[in-house]
Amino acid sequence: MGKKTKEYNIKYFNFPIVLLEGFLIDHISCLSNILDYAIYAYCDKYTIDDVSKPISFYHIKIIADQSSYQNGKLLFESISDTFPKVGIKTEIFEDFFHNEKTEFQKVVLLAFLSIKSILQNKTYCKIDNKFLFARMDGKAKAIKDCTSLSKEVLKYYNEYQAKKIKMELILGWNLIHYSRYTRGFYVSFKLTLDELIFQAEKKRRSRLEKNVVEEEKQSIKRAIERLSKL
Repeated sequence: MGKKTKEYNIKYFNFPIVLLEGFLIDHISCLSNILDYAIYAYCDKYTIDDVSKPISFYHIKIIADQSSYQNGKLLFESISDTFPKVGIKTEIFEDFFHNEKTEFQKVVLLAFLSIKSILQNKTYCKIDNKFLFARMDGKAKAIKDCTSLSKEVLKYYNEYQAKKIKMELILGWNLIHYSRYTRGFYVSFKLTLDELIFQAEKKRRSRLEKNVVEEEKQSIKRAIERLSKL
């Protein structure tokens, strides 16, 4: 009962992933925009303009006024509803808003939010670094090549840093990760490692079986064509 009550009390700021753009340059400005967006979204939902209501609802120790409401309104109305969204726990938000963080800690947070934005309500999914880093840069779709990334995010777009980021997510953010014999990698925050590996290997086996069937069909077709020429 206590655990359910605790989970029920967890609050999230839901926001479009585009608001993460420039996070490594000025994370406070990005977080402020996320807060303003959430404040206005709450007010819009309940048809109010009193910012003290959402502040009270979210239980956050941050001062907000009508300028927050106006900025949130501007952001809310200028960003399409179709843009991918993600939620950040208010306690994580406040930790990064009030406390000093290293650049790498900020990068890990970006990666965490990016994976969450891709997973949405799915139990697990398969992604690749192009999609992951695109979302970390506030983009909706996977990049075609790294030249599309900002220089701040591009700095981490290499095998060493990608592995380091994923390991930190595994050790400190409860990420379950698997990437054996596959392009890209599987991620989950809900499955155990055993369950994720089972799902990934089941998909791989199914794909291999389909390839075998297709190869057999093509071989039969070639054999028939040869026979027709006799």
